[in-house]
Amino acid sequence: MTGKVRPVRLGSPDSRLPIRRVNVISQFAVTLVFVAHSLAAQSPIAPGSIRGTTVDLSGKIVSGVEITVIDLNRSAQTTGGGWYVFDTISPGNHQLRARRVGYETVSLSLQVLSNDVTSADIVMKPLVVQLTPVLVADKIRDTRGAPLEFAQRAATGQGTYFTSADIEKLRPHRVSELLRRVSGIKVLPNGEIFSGRGITTINTRACEHGMPVYVDRILVGGGSEGDPASITDDALGRKADFMSPTSASRSAVDGIKPENIAGIEVYNGPATAPSTISGTTSSCGVILIWTR
Repeated sequence: MTGKVRPVRLGSPDSRLPIRRVNVISQFAVTLVFVAHSLAAQSPIAPGSIRGTTVDLSGKIVSGVEITVIDLNRSAQTTGGGWYVFDTISPGNHQLRARRVGYETVSLSLQVLSNDVTSADIVMKPLVVQLTPVLVADKIRDTRGAPLEFAQRAATGQGTYFTSADIEKLRPHRVSELLRRVSGIKVLPNGEIFSGRGITTINTRACEHGMPVYVDRILVGGGSEGDPASITDDALGRKADFMSPTSASRSAVDGIKPENIAGIEVYNGPATAPSTISGTTSSCGVILIWTR
């Protein structure tokens, strides 16, 4: 029996031995692949981070800005150098918000990658606050008896204004004395009143009788409408209640007692004259008088 080799036929019981060994090796290889995939699936994904700066529109650093990762409820403030950092941020999409007093709130979306740094530099825009216009108190004080529109126009300063308090303080004998205080105004001996602009066009029809004079919105003299003394009496020869019965001047304005005046507006030309009163756009300017 020594040295003899017993032939093995295919399909015999002995021929199955090498087949079994192959199957065991194959099964072991498949098992290793499965374990490798399982271990890879179970290993944690490396987090990322978010870093950036906050600046204004000119590129200047804005510090003290509150930066919030909204979906993670994490917040931080920018440093004195304008920097902020968020580490260990899970990969994916996140919502960022930046806000600071005096600046508009900024919101943005960004994507954080695994084991990577996502940069997000934020530009902060100053918050513009629209204030309701107010009238300056010293411009509208002591406007007793004058309409609201007088106070509103006096606050703009586009003309020259006399309040009842001004008149009481100056104690003029005639209204023309007040008008002589206005730069560019000239009161002629016949009572006609011209602005510097009007005198240059004295021969025109618009300025034939000087600056139009309105008393409580009614044209009483000057301009192209008639004699400056046209309010001295009515159709029955009666003087108006606000007229001085002893007035010796032909001027319409001097026919009014100063103590009865609540306010005076003087506009040297049409550019500043109020358009809300018909006829006040004369090239000579206009005088508006409000009685109490």
